[in-house]
Amino acid sequence: VSFVKPLPSSLLVRSLAMAPKAQAKRSRADDAAPADTEEQELQQQQQEDTPAPSPSKKASAKKASPKKAAPKKAASTSKAGEEDEAAAKVQPPKRAKKAPAEPEPARPVYNESMRPPPPSAPHFKILSWNVASLRALLKKDAKAITKLIERENPDVLCVQETKISEKQVPEVTRQMALPSGWHTQWACSTDKAGYSGVGTFSKSAPLTTSTGLGVKEHDGEGRVLMSEFEQFYVINAYVPNSGEGLKRLDYRVGDGGWDKALSDYIKDLQKTKPVLLAGDLNCAHQEIDIKNPKTNLKSPGFTPEERASFGARYLQPAPEGCELTDTFRKQFPEVVGYTYYSYRFNARAKGIGWRLDYFLASKPLADKVYDSFMLPDVVGSDHIPLGVTVLK
Repeated sequence: VSFVKPLPSSLLVRSLAMAPKAQAKRSRADDAAPADTEEQELQQQQQEDTPAPSPSKKASAKKASPKKAAPKKAASTSKAGEEDEAAAKVQPPKRAKKAPAEPEPARPVYNESMRPPPPSAPHFKILSWNVASLRALLKKDAKAITKLIERENPDVLCVQETKISEKQVPEVTRQMALPSGWHTQWACSTDKAGYSGVGTFSKSAPLTTSTGLGVKEHDGEGRVLMSEFEQFYVINAYVPNSGEGLKRLDYRVGDGGWDKALSDYIKDLQKTKPVLLAGDLNCAHQEIDIKNPKTNLKSPGFTPEERASFGARYLQPAPEGCELTDTFRKQFPEVVGYTYYSYRFNARAKGIGWRLDYFLASKPLADKVYDSFMLPDVVGSDHIPLGVTVLK
Protein backbone atom coordinates (compact mmCIF):
# COMPACT_ATOMS: atom_id res chain seq x y z
CA VAL A 1 0.00 0.00 0.00
CA SER A 2 1.46 3.33 -1.05
CA PHE A 3 0.53 6.58 0.54
CA VAL A 4 0.62 9.97 -1.10
CA LYS A 5 2.33 12.37 1.15
CA PRO A 6 0.16 15.37 1.68
CA LEU A 7 1.50 18.76 0.60
CA PRO A 8 2.48 21.15 3.30
CA SER A 9 -0.26 23.61 4.04
CA SER A 10 1.92 26.58 3.00
CA LEU A 11 2.73 25.04 -0.35
CA LEU A 12 -0.87 24.08 -0.94
CA VAL A 13 -2.06 27.61 -0.29
CA ARG A 14 0.62 28.97 -2.64
CA SER A 15 -0.34 26.57 -5.39
CA LEU A 16 -3.99 27.45 -5.13
CA ALA A 17 -3.15 31.13 -5.23
CA MET A 18 -1.05 30.70 -8.36
CA ALA A 19 -3.65 28.74 -10.30
CA PRO A 20 -5.60 31.76 -11.60
CA LYS A 21 -2.35 33.41 -12.65
CA ALA A 22 -1.34 30.31 -14.60
CA GLN A 23 -4.69 30.27 -16.30
CA ALA A 24 -4.27 33.91 -17.29
CA LYS A 25 -0.78 33.18 -18.67
CA ARG A 26 -2.21 30.56 -21.01
CA SER A 27 -4.47 33.15 -22.58
CA ARG A 28 -1.60 35.54 -23.41
CA ALA A 29 0.54 35.57 -26.47
CA ASP A 30 3.17 32.92 -27.15
CA ASP A 31 6.00 35.16 -26.01
CA ALA A 32 4.69 35.37 -22.36
CA ALA A 33 7.25 34.84 -19.61
CA PRO A 34 7.54 31.13 -18.41
CA ALA A 35 6.04 30.10 -14.99
CA ASP A 36 8.20 28.70 -12.16
CA THR A 37 8.69 24.92 -11.71
CA GLU A 38 5.80 24.33 -9.33
CA GLU A 39 3.40 26.23 -11.61
CA GLN A 40 4.61 24.20 -14.58
CA GLU A 41 3.83 20.97 -12.74
CA LEU A 42 0.29 22.15 -12.01
CA GLN A 43 -0.18 23.26 -15.61
CA GLN A 44 1.06 19.91 -16.90
CA GLN A 45 -1.32 18.10 -14.60
CA GLN A 46 -4.27 20.20 -15.82
CA GLN A 47 -3.28 19.62 -19.47
CA GLU A 48 -3.24 15.87 -18.86
CA ASP A 49 -6.79 16.09 -17.39
CA THR A 50 -8.05 17.93 -20.56
CA PRO A 51 -9.14 15.47 -23.29
CA ALA A 52 -7.46 15.92 -26.67
CA PRO A 53 -9.53 16.00 -29.90
CA SER A 54 -9.67 12.81 -31.88
CA PRO A 55 -7.50 12.46 -34.98
CA SER A 56 -10.54 11.98 -37.22
CA LYS A 57 -12.01 15.34 -36.19
CA LYS A 58 -8.67 17.09 -36.85
CA ALA A 59 -8.45 15.59 -40.32
CA SER A 60 -12.01 16.48 -41.18
CA ALA A 61 -11.40 20.05 -39.99
CA LYS A 62 -8.33 20.34 -42.21
CA LYS A 63 -10.24 19.05 -45.23
CA ALA A 64 -13.24 21.24 -44.61
CA SER A 65 -11.39 24.53 -44.36
CA PRO A 66 -10.16 24.78 -47.98
CA LYS A 67 -13.54 23.62 -49.28
CA LYS A 68 -15.34 26.39 -47.38
CA ALA A 69 -12.80 29.05 -48.39
CA ALA A 70 -12.88 28.26 -52.12
CA PRO A 71 -16.56 29.02 -52.70
CA LYS A 72 -16.25 32.32 -50.79
CA LYS A 73 -13.29 33.37 -52.95
CA ALA A 74 -15.06 32.42 -56.12
CA ALA A 75 -18.17 34.27 -55.06
CA SER A 76 -16.11 37.34 -54.25
CA THR A 77 -14.38 37.17 -57.62
CA SER A 78 -17.66 36.72 -59.43
CA LYS A 79 -19.21 39.63 -57.59
CA ALA A 80 -16.23 41.90 -58.38
CA GLY A 81 -16.47 40.92 -62.02
CA GLU A 82 -20.13 41.83 -62.11
CA GLU A 83 -19.41 45.18 -60.50
CA ASP A 84 -16.62 45.90 -63.00
CA GLU A 85 -18.92 44.97 -65.86
CA ALA A 86 -21.68 47.21 -64.52
CA ALA A 87 -19.23 50.10 -64.04
CA ALA A 88 -17.99 49.68 -67.58
CA LYS A 89 -21.56 50.03 -68.86
CA VAL A 90 -22.17 53.36 -67.12
CA GLN A 91 -18.76 54.92 -67.82
CA PRO A 92 -18.90 57.64 -70.51
CA PRO A 93 -17.09 56.77 -73.71
CA LYS A 94 -13.56 58.08 -73.96
CA ARG A 95 -13.14 61.07 -76.24
CA ALA A 96 -11.17 60.43 -79.34
CA LYS A 97 -7.83 62.22 -79.36
CA LYS A 98 -7.69 65.19 -81.68
CA ALA A 99 -5.41 64.82 -84.60
CA PRO A 100 -2.42 67.17 -84.34
CA ALA A 101 -3.02 70.41 -86.21
CA GLU A 102 -1.16 70.67 -89.45
CA PRO A 103 1.48 73.42 -89.37
CA GLU A 104 0.61 76.50 -91.36
CA PRO A 105 2.49 76.76 -94.60
CA ALA A 106 5.50 79.03 -94.34
CA ARG A 107 4.93 82.44 -95.86
CA PRO A 108 7.44 83.74 -98.38
CA VAL A 109 9.95 86.27 -97.09
CA TYR A 110 10.48 89.46 -99.05
CA ASN A 111 13.66 89.77 -101.09
CA GLU A 112 14.75 92.10 -103.85
CA SER A 113 14.02 89.54 -106.56
CA MET A 114 10.34 90.37 -105.95
CA ARG A 115 10.83 93.87 -107.32
CA PRO A 116 9.52 94.42 -110.84
CA PRO A 117 11.82 95.96 -113.45
CA PRO A 118 11.98 99.77 -113.44
CA PRO A 119 8.94 101.30 -115.15
CA SER A 120 9.35 102.81 -118.57
CA ALA A 121 6.63 105.39 -117.89
CA PRO A 122 7.38 108.62 -115.99
CA HIS A 123 7.36 108.03 -112.27
CA PHE A 124 8.19 109.49 -108.90
CA LYS A 125 10.27 107.51 -106.37
CA ILE A 126 10.36 108.16 -102.64
CA LEU A 127 12.61 106.45 -100.07
CA SER A 128 12.20 106.37 -96.29
CA TRP A 129 14.72 105.28 -93.65
CA ASN A 130 14.85 105.44 -89.87
CA VAL A 131 18.58 106.07 -89.46
CA ALA A 132 18.63 105.74 -85.62
CA SER A 133 20.90 108.81 -85.24
CA LEU A 134 22.12 110.44 -88.43
CA ARG A 135 25.46 111.46 -86.96
CA ALA A 136 26.11 107.91 -85.75
CA LEU A 137 25.27 106.56 -89.21
CA LEU A 138 27.65 108.99 -90.91
CA LYS A 139 30.36 108.14 -88.40
CA LYS A 140 30.07 104.47 -89.35
CA ASP A 141 29.84 105.23 -93.06
CA ALA A 142 30.31 108.83 -94.26
CA LYS A 143 28.78 107.94 -97.64
CA ALA A 144 25.76 106.01 -96.32
CA ILE A 145 23.25 108.58 -97.61
CA THR A 146 24.94 109.33 -100.92
CA LYS A 147 25.39 105.62 -101.73
CA LEU A 148 21.69 105.03 -101.17
CA ILE A 149 20.79 107.96 -103.44
CA GLU A 150 23.20 106.80 -106.16
CA ARG A 151 21.82 103.27 -106.01
CA GLU A 152 18.09 104.10 -106.17
CA ASN A 153 18.03 107.57 -107.74
CA PRO A 154 15.00 108.74 -105.74
CA ASP A 155 13.19 112.03 -106.07
CA VAL A 156 12.70 112.29 -102.31
CA LEU A 157 14.46 110.74 -99.31
CA CYS A 158 12.81 110.90 -95.88
CA VAL A 159 14.84 110.07 -92.77
CA GLN A 160 13.60 109.65 -89.19
CA GLU A 161 15.15 109.64 -85.75
CA THR A 162 17.92 112.01 -86.80
CA LYS A 163 18.63 112.99 -83.17
CA ILE A 164 20.18 116.33 -84.10
CA SER A 165 19.50 119.84 -82.88
CA GLU A 166 18.95 122.90 -85.05
CA LYS A 167 22.46 124.16 -84.40
CA GLN A 168 23.89 120.86 -85.72
CA VAL A 169 21.96 120.99 -89.00
CA PRO A 170 24.60 122.88 -91.10
CA GLU A 171 27.43 120.52 -90.13
CA VAL A 172 25.38 117.36 -90.66
CA THR A 173 24.16 118.66 -94.03
CA ARG A 174 27.77 119.17 -95.10
CA GLN A 175 28.75 115.67 -93.90
CA MET A 176 25.95 114.01 -95.88
CA ALA A 177 27.37 115.45 -99.13
CA LEU A 178 24.06 115.34 -100.96
CA PRO A 179 24.11 115.65 -104.77
CA SER A 180 24.35 119.16 -106.09
CA GLY A 181 21.02 120.99 -106.26
CA TRP A 182 19.27 118.88 -103.62
CA HIS A 183 17.03 120.59 -101.08
CA THR A 184 16.84 119.86 -97.36
CA GLN A 185 14.11 120.35 -94.79
CA TRP A 186 14.45 119.61 -91.07
CA ALA A 187 12.31 119.27 -87.96
CA CYS A 188 14.28 119.03 -84.72
CA SER A 189 13.18 118.35 -81.19
CA THR A 190 12.99 121.44 -79.00
CA ASP A 191 11.61 119.62 -75.95
CA LYS A 192 14.60 117.36 -75.58
CA ALA A 193 18.07 117.67 -77.14
CA GLY A 194 19.38 114.75 -79.20
CA TYR A 195 15.93 113.20 -79.49
CA SER A 196 13.60 112.26 -82.32
CA GLY A 197 13.79 114.54 -85.39
CA VAL A 198 13.09 114.06 -89.11
CA GLY A 199 14.61 115.29 -92.35
CA THR A 200 13.31 115.40 -95.93
CA PHE A 201 15.74 115.72 -98.86
CA SER A 202 14.45 116.24 -102.40
CA LYS A 203 15.83 116.51 -105.89
CA SER A 204 13.53 119.42 -106.72
CA ALA A 205 12.24 122.14 -104.43
CA PRO A 206 8.81 121.44 -102.90
CA LEU A 207 5.99 123.82 -103.69
CA THR A 208 5.35 124.40 -99.99
CA THR A 209 6.68 122.96 -96.74
CA SER A 210 5.61 122.95 -93.10
CA THR A 211 6.60 121.34 -89.80
CA GLY A 212 4.40 119.81 -87.11
CA LEU A 213 0.71 119.07 -86.86
CA GLY A 214 -0.37 122.49 -85.68
CA VAL A 215 -0.99 121.11 -82.18
CA LYS A 216 1.34 122.54 -79.55
CA GLU A 217 1.13 119.42 -77.39
CA HIS A 218 2.51 117.27 -80.22
CA ASP A 219 4.91 119.59 -82.02
CA GLY A 220 7.80 119.93 -79.56
CA GLU A 221 9.60 116.72 -80.54
CA GLY A 222 10.18 117.42 -84.24
CA ARG A 223 8.24 114.47 -85.62
CA VAL A 224 6.45 115.73 -88.76
CA LEU A 225 7.48 117.39 -92.01
CA MET A 226 5.14 118.10 -94.94
CA SER A 227 6.42 118.66 -98.48
CA GLU A 228 3.98 119.57 -101.24
CA PHE A 229 4.73 118.41 -104.77
CA GLU A 230 2.74 118.79 -107.95
CA GLN A 231 0.68 115.61 -107.67
CA PHE A 232 0.53 114.96 -103.92
CA TYR A 233 1.75 115.81 -100.43
CA VAL A 234 4.55 113.82 -98.80
CA ILE A 235 4.33 113.62 -95.01
CA ASN A 236 7.50 112.43 -93.30
CA ALA A 237 6.50 111.19 -89.84
CA TYR A 238 8.16 109.59 -86.84
CA VAL A 239 5.27 108.42 -84.65
CA PRO A 240 6.07 108.36 -80.93
CA ASN A 241 6.71 105.01 -79.29
CA SER A 242 4.40 104.06 -76.41
CA GLY A 243 7.48 103.73 -74.25
CA GLU A 244 8.71 101.42 -71.54
CA GLY A 245 5.83 100.19 -69.44
CA LEU A 246 3.46 101.70 -72.05
CA LYS A 247 3.70 105.00 -70.19
CA ARG A 248 2.89 106.99 -73.37
CA LEU A 249 0.17 104.70 -74.67
CA ASP A 250 -2.67 107.09 -73.84
CA TYR A 251 -0.69 110.03 -75.24
CA ARG A 252 -0.53 108.16 -78.50
CA VAL A 253 -3.93 106.45 -78.91
CA GLY A 254 -6.25 108.31 -76.50
CA ASP A 255 -8.80 110.94 -77.39
CA GLY A 256 -6.84 113.97 -78.53
CA GLY A 257 -3.75 111.77 -78.82
CA TRP A 258 -1.05 111.73 -81.44
CA ASP A 259 -2.74 109.27 -83.83
CA LYS A 260 -5.92 111.30 -83.96
CA ALA A 261 -4.02 114.56 -84.46
CA LEU A 262 -2.07 113.11 -87.40
CA SER A 263 -5.23 111.61 -88.90
CA ASP A 264 -7.06 114.94 -88.68
CA TYR A 265 -4.08 116.69 -90.27
CA ILE A 266 -4.07 114.24 -93.19
CA LYS A 267 -7.83 114.56 -93.74
CA ASP A 268 -7.43 118.32 -93.97
CA LEU A 269 -4.68 118.00 -96.62
CA GLN A 270 -6.72 115.49 -98.61
CA LYS A 271 -9.28 118.15 -99.33
CA THR A 272 -6.89 119.58 -101.94
CA LYS A 273 -4.75 116.63 -103.17
CA PRO A 274 -3.76 113.04 -102.24
CA VAL A 275 -1.33 112.31 -99.40
CA LEU A 276 1.58 109.90 -99.12
CA LEU A 277 2.44 109.18 -95.48
CA ALA A 278 6.02 107.88 -95.12
CA GLY A 279 8.07 106.94 -92.11
CA ASP A 280 8.39 104.98 -88.91
CA LEU A 281 4.82 104.63 -87.65
CA ASN A 282 5.91 102.49 -84.69
CA CYS A 283 3.22 99.82 -85.03
CA ALA A 284 3.21 96.29 -86.40
CA HIS A 285 -0.39 96.34 -87.59
CA GLN A 286 -1.04 92.64 -88.20
CA GLU A 287 0.38 89.36 -86.89
CA ILE A 288 2.16 88.86 -90.20
CA ASP A 289 4.08 92.06 -89.45
CA ILE A 290 5.95 90.62 -86.45
CA LYS A 291 7.95 87.46 -85.90
CA ASN A 292 6.54 86.50 -82.49
CA PRO A 293 3.03 87.94 -82.15
CA LYS A 294 1.86 85.80 -79.21
CA THR A 295 4.64 86.89 -76.88
CA ASN A 296 4.49 90.60 -77.76
CA LEU A 297 0.88 91.49 -77.04
CA LYS A 298 2.01 93.83 -74.24
CA SER A 299 5.04 95.21 -76.08
CA PRO A 300 5.07 98.82 -77.32
CA GLY A 301 4.18 98.77 -81.01
CA PHE A 302 2.01 95.64 -80.88
CA THR A 303 -0.55 96.23 -78.17
CA PRO A 304 -4.20 95.74 -79.16
CA GLU A 305 -4.79 99.44 -78.48
CA GLU A 306 -2.05 100.60 -80.87
CA ARG A 307 -3.08 98.21 -83.62
CA ALA A 308 -6.74 99.21 -83.30
CA SER A 309 -5.81 102.88 -83.40
CA PHE A 310 -3.59 102.34 -86.45
CA GLY A 311 -6.45 100.72 -88.34
CA ALA A 312 -9.11 103.15 -87.21
CA ARG A 313 -7.17 106.41 -87.58
CA TYR A 314 -5.21 105.73 -90.77
CA LEU A 315 -6.89 102.95 -92.75
CA GLN A 316 -10.60 103.28 -92.04
CA PRO A 317 -12.71 105.80 -93.95
CA ALA A 318 -13.98 109.07 -92.53
CA PRO A 319 -15.22 110.30 -90.20
CA GLU A 320 -12.88 108.38 -87.88
CA GLY A 321 -10.06 107.61 -90.29
CA CYS A 322 -8.42 109.12 -93.34
CA GLU A 323 -8.73 105.98 -95.54
CA LEU A 324 -5.12 105.42 -96.49
CA THR A 325 -3.87 102.24 -98.16
CA ASP A 326 -0.93 100.16 -96.90
CA THR A 327 0.95 100.01 -100.19
CA PHE A 328 3.26 97.12 -99.27
CA ARG A 329 0.47 94.92 -97.90
CA LYS A 330 -1.67 95.67 -100.94
CA GLN A 331 1.10 94.47 -103.25
CA PHE A 332 2.25 91.59 -101.02
CA PRO A 333 -0.72 90.41 -98.91
CA GLU A 334 0.97 87.18 -97.75
CA VAL A 335 4.65 88.13 -97.82
CA VAL A 336 6.67 88.57 -94.64
CA GLY A 337 8.72 91.76 -94.71
CA TYR A 338 10.33 93.31 -91.65
CA THR A 339 11.81 96.80 -91.45
CA TYR A 340 13.15 96.76 -87.89
CA TYR A 341 15.54 94.32 -86.17
CA SER A 342 16.78 94.73 -82.63
CA TYR A 343 20.54 94.96 -82.21
CA ARG A 344 20.27 92.34 -79.47
CA PHE A 345 20.32 88.55 -79.84
CA ASN A 346 21.54 88.70 -83.45
CA ALA A 347 17.92 89.32 -84.45
CA ARG A 348 18.58 90.40 -88.02
CA ALA A 349 20.56 87.28 -88.91
CA LYS A 350 17.83 85.15 -87.33
CA GLY A 351 15.03 86.95 -89.15
CA ILE A 352 13.36 88.11 -85.92
CA GLY A 353 11.88 91.47 -86.82
CA TRP A 354 8.96 93.88 -86.96
CA ARG A 355 7.38 95.87 -89.79
CA LEU A 356 7.18 99.34 -88.28
CA ASP A 357 7.90 101.49 -91.35
CA TYR A 358 5.28 102.20 -94.02
CA PHE A 359 4.12 104.05 -97.06
CA LEU A 360 0.40 104.75 -96.66
CA ALA A 361 -1.30 106.44 -99.60
CA SER A 362 -4.63 108.10 -100.32
CA LYS A 363 -6.71 105.84 -102.55
CA PRO A 364 -6.27 107.83 -105.81
CA LEU A 365 -2.51 107.73 -105.23
CA ALA A 366 -2.44 104.08 -104.11
CA ASP A 367 -3.93 103.07 -107.45
CA LYS A 368 -0.88 104.59 -109.17
CA VAL A 369 1.73 102.79 -107.02
CA TYR A 370 3.89 100.70 -109.32
CA ASP A 371 6.10 99.17 -106.65
CA SER A 372 6.31 99.22 -102.86
CA PHE A 373 9.65 97.73 -101.89
CA MET A 374 12.25 97.18 -99.17
CA LEU A 375 16.05 97.22 -99.22
CA PRO A 376 16.94 94.48 -96.72
CA ASP A 377 20.64 94.39 -97.65
CA VAL A 378 21.30 98.00 -96.58
CA VAL A 379 22.97 98.21 -93.18
CA GLY A 380 23.88 101.03 -90.80
CA SER A 381 20.74 101.19 -88.66
CA ASP A 382 18.41 98.85 -86.79
CA HIS A 383 15.83 99.74 -89.50
CA ILE A 384 16.11 99.08 -93.22
CA PRO A 385 15.20 101.55 -95.98
CA LEU A 386 11.99 101.12 -97.95
CA GLY A 387 10.58 102.84 -100.98
CA VAL A 388 7.63 103.37 -103.29
CA THR A 389 7.43 104.12 -106.99
CA VAL A 390 4.39 106.08 -108.14
CA LEU A 391 3.45 106.49 -111.78
CA LYS A 392 2.81 110.07 -112.86
